Amino acid sequence: MELSLRATMLFVAVLLQNAEATLYLPGWLMAQRPDFAWPGPAQYAVAAILMTLAAAGVVILGKPRFAGAHGWALAILAGALLMSAAGHVLMSVATLGVMPGAVTGAVLLGPVAIWVLAGLVEERRLSGRGAAIAAGIGVAGVPFAWGAALRLADWLMA
Repeated sequence: MELSLRATMLFVAVLLQNAEATLYLPGWLMAQRPDFAWPGPAQYAVAAILMTLAAAGVVILGKPRFAGAHGWALAILAGALLMSAAGHVLMSVATLGVMPGAVTGAVLLGPVAIWVLAGLVEERRLSGRGAAIAAGIGVAGVPFAWGAALRLADWLMA
């Protein structure tokens, strides 16, 4: 299957998971640790929109003249989304409940991210090693990306 279709499906998976998390995650977090100063629903929604727009930018970047950069950006995004899916599942296990985003992460986001990484290697956009390195960068960048999105959301809402 063509990589652009895989990338589009990855964006749809991001959109669905972010929508689910936006609707239910702030309340779930408050129920888990009411004593912690969590971002409010509006701040989280703005941050999720920013992250969704960033994912859209990566998918749209896939023009032929940016093929090399697009492969790396897509692999970094896929790695970040794998981390997000795994994190939601692990938090569900740790809390003995279902964290919002865990089901879409396990059933949709994680598998599609792996499918995109496989497509990058199959189409020779990246070597297996390159895809693994880029995905690792994405995994490591998740807390920084969400932290930046939440801070930007807070600033935009001020």
